[in-house]
Amino acid sequence: MNWTIKIVAVSSLAIILSTSGLASWSKAKNKEQVSTGVDRVAEIIVGPFDLHRRYRSMEGPYVMQQFRLGDLLASPSVGLPESMVVFVEGNSGPGPSMSGQAAVNDPQATKKITGLVDTADKPRELYWFKGMKIDVLDENDKPLPTAEFICHLNLDVDPAFRDKVFPEGERCHNGRLITLTQGQTDIQFPEGFAVPVASDERWTLTFQAANRTTDQHRRLKHRCRMYFVKDADLLYPVKALGWYAPYISVIVDRDSPEAQALEHKGSPGCLGTTVGVTAPNSVPGALVTDSLKRRLSGHWVVPPGIHTYTTPIIEERDGGFTAKERTVHFAWSHIHPLCSSVSLNQCNEGAKKSILTVHAKTNVSKGLELEKIEIISSKEGIKVPAGAHYELTSTYNNVTDIAQDSMVVLGLFFADTDFVRPGWVLSDKNQAFCGVSSACSAAAQEQANKIQPVAMVQAPPPPVAQTGGYMPSYPLYDPAYDGALLTQSKIFEMNTTAGKLHLELNPALAPVHATQMYKLFKSGAYTGTPIFRYEPNFVLQVNSVETKVAGQRISAEADQILRRLPLEVDIQVKNGIVHQKWYLSMARYTDPNSAVSSFSIMLGNAPHLDKQYTLFGKLIADPVSVQTINNIIENWSKGPQPYILGLTEVQQPFATQDK
Repeated sequence: MNWTIKIVAVSSLAIILSTSGLASWSKAKNKEQVSTGVDRVAEIIVGPFDLHRRYRSMEGPYVMQQFRLGDLLASPSVGLPESMVVFVEGNSGPGPSMSGQAAVNDPQATKKITGLVDTADKPRELYWFKGMKIDVLDENDKPLPTAEFICHLNLDVDPAFRDKVFPEGERCHNGRLITLTQGQTDIQFPEGFAVPVASDERWTLTFQAANRTTDQHRRLKHRCRMYFVKDADLLYPVKALGWYAPYISVIVDRDSPEAQALEHKGSPGCLGTTVGVTAPNSVPGALVTDSLKRRLSGHWVVPPGIHTYTTPIIEERDGGFTAKERTVHFAWSHIHPLCSSVSLNQCNEGAKKSILTVHAKTNVSKGLELEKIEIISSKEGIKVPAGAHYELTSTYNNVTDIAQDSMVVLGLFFADTDFVRPGWVLSDKNQAFCGVSSACSAAAQEQANKIQPVAMVQAPPPPVAQTGGYMPSYPLYDPAYDGALLTQSKIFEMNTTAGKLHLELNPALAPVHATQMYKLFKSGAYTGTPIFRYEPNFVLQVNSVETKVAGQRISAEADQILRRLPLEVDIQVKNGIVHQKWYLSMARYTDPNSAVSSFSIMLGNAPHLDKQYTLFGKLIADPVSVQTINNIIENWSKGPQPYILGLTEVQQPFATQDK
């Protein structure tokens, strides 16, 4: 098998696997079957991609599609044909966002998918995700010998959904589950470890081709295979894995000695964040503003020569990382060609100790091809002590005579020792399925009810921010910096694909929220944003502004004004204002001061949200708005999800009716 053994940090025995040295999955699978159970395989074939020029990283043709996991498991093979491929020609712009949240699909494109079985009427089941691989095929479906025509395959999950369906255990810290790329095309978790998944959760897969090695015209396909075992089929116990995906970013604007001093104060012994330049082909969402008001980029330029880049791992972006000791059992890396190493370092009193290091090799004989990226896999695990300070460090060796682009993400999978199978898992095969609309036993219903308090959790932001599900990496709203607060109510007409809604922003309820939402409404930030959630007599929820329907993106101007908002409930408590029908309630993450842009229109009373979530306005229940609400509700199950076409500031147009 050509595996190499390496002692990594704290005397933990880890196996460093290069993709080129891995045994074929079919051989490894037989051993896994003995340990856990029979594999269920989900296969997706994409393309052909037409490669008729050279592409830098993130520029090649791509397909982004969301799937219900149960549909994939029920389908022998799913096809995403060439008609679904998106091209970015003439260097007109970068490819898809590196988003860590679920995409909203174009209904017309979805109809082009072949072989997909609909399992919407099936009960939720627990599966264990064991690993995945990607191959490059020619037009005749024959595997090619190298992975040079892969840019990446991103697998993203919905953290809010996972936190809801798996209420006991680690919270979902990142939307990015896995990235496969050149030199890292086949990964499997250590024997006896896997990620618990629900059959009805939705995964977004982004397939992007690359061509940095040849001018020859190529037509090729990508084939992805994902491996699972059903919980009911287990032969031996399996340990649950949680994950973080911290990333390196560089400072591109607003750096100052004061900010550097504050950063060092928060992370003693670490080098701090490196200053750099945004890549010209930077992906959407790569630029973020941190709490020190610096502008950071997760996609940056590497000049010729050897350069090292560092970023501290902090609560702002990876909440809870150091809250307790963790045991890492697996690690993948998303890097660009010419990266030679990525390290997780522990910083202590001015000294640094490597916890783990991944090495990589780039073949430059015919261009730029990532030939090998080490994968760390360890049954024993690598200890990451609690309460310490950590940083990511990466070295790029640019042996070319021109600047190249780069990024670094390190996916760290650790044992989730708090995981408990949720109440909807059938321990008795005669027990009724416990779902949203199904009857449940008293015990199962009680378990399901525990999910409800996180119902207003904000939909996750884009990927390169990698916020960890607890605290977005936007600065907290500061009136001294962000401008004066509103003093009067503002009324907007929200035009949606289902009709018009009239919304009132009321600073008398929450001045900071009303002011920031006024800015976002005026900026056009919500154009293309879907209404993604409906629960009868509870909420109709608008997604985060970073999430758009296919073909649309948040503008750079709107992205720059995104802020975290502090919980504002004092006025509401004082005046007895509670969560009732038609109020606008702001969604947020676990941290009370983490609201950004997702909000809900209340469809009924929700006392469990009082004092926990900020009310900042109301729907004006005039005939037009009420008709639109009814249209959305009546057509919700028919799809597709309605989305926002735009917002216009207006005077109150109609008398209200509360129906």
